[in-house]
Parts: sequence; C-alpha cells; structure tokens
Amino acid sequence: MSAPDFYFAINATFRHLHDRYGQAALVAYWRALGHDYYRRRWENWRANGLPAVAADWREYFAREPQAEVEVTCTADVAELDVRVCPAIRHLRESGREIVPYFCEHCDEICGAMAQAAGLTFERTGGMGSCRQRFVRPTIRGEER
Repeated sequence: MSAPDFYFAINATFRHLHDRYGQAALVAYWRALGHDYYRRRWENWRANGLPAVAADWREYFAREPQAEVEVTCTADVAELDVRVCPAIRHLRESGREIVPYFCEHCDEICGAMAQAAGLTFERTGGMGSCRQRFVRPTIRGEER
C-alpha cells in the first residue's frame, strides 16, 4: 500500500469509527495505537530522551511524500513545524472530504506516546499545517 492509499484508508477509518461507535470509541482507538502499536517508538523516546524524539520524527517525515516538516530539539522540547501535512495535502488534492476531527488523531496518538515516554504533548494549528511539541516536564524548583 502506498502512502496516499493509507491516507484514504485512515480518513475513512476515522469516519467509520466515529459515525458507528462515537467520538469516545475513536479516541480510545487512537490512544491504543499510541500506547500499544507504537510501543517501540515511545520506549526509545523514554530511554533516550528528546533527541530520540526528534530523530524519530525526522526519519518518519523523510518517508512521507510531499511532507514539509522541520524538526528542532532543545534540552526541553522536541518541536515539529509541520508546514505541509502530507496526509491533508493528498486528501485535498484528491478531492476527498476530510473528517473535521482528522488532526485530533495526532493529539491522541502522540499524546499517548508522549505520556508513556514521560513527556507532554501539545499541538497548535491543524488541517494542513501545525506545530507539535514534545516537552520534558519540569521538576518543581528546576529552572528551564
């Protein structure tokens, strides 16, 4: 299966789960993907910290067709500046109706992965471009 076929499949899967079983079931599905399916990824993050998060996402987006993503990393944050989301771009260019909650899958999947790795996750923007941040939590009294 090529990446464009996968984008069609996940958009349709999200719609089916949402419409048939409801938003809560869809969120549970996403969170299970993050925690269970991506276990090896977040275990690497937990063991090797934010540099591993950044390296993982660089490798991931290097394989995604037409992605325009810059990944940066500091001691406290691994940040993804998604200028062009390859999934949204392909779905739009193919004339597909994108479910309005499509980008929430990143919140839930990445949120579950981050949580399991001892990090927090936040996203701003969406539907084609966004900023995603994996943040090392501060310890009380620690200065950033």
